[in-house]
Amino acid sequence: RDGDEILVDTTPRPLRDGVHVVRVGDVLMVKRVQAGVPDRIVLESENPVYRPIELPHKDVAVIGRVVWKGGKL
Repeated sequence: RDGDEILVDTTPRPLRDGVHVVRVGDVLMVKRVQAGVPDRIVLESENPVYRPIELPHKDVAVIGRVVWKGGKL
């Protein structure tokens, strides 16, 4: 949710499915990543209002994997 705090592991590793911080152009996003599509990355939002975004690997910079999240109850 907006305003939650996250802890991001920026250790370089092979990309796997999960929640990541990614950069697309000049925009940083926290998205669920599906890496199983050859030469493509699918970015999904936890909010169902937003449709998945499918992009070539070269257009997405993966900053790190989200390993912890904290927020208000």
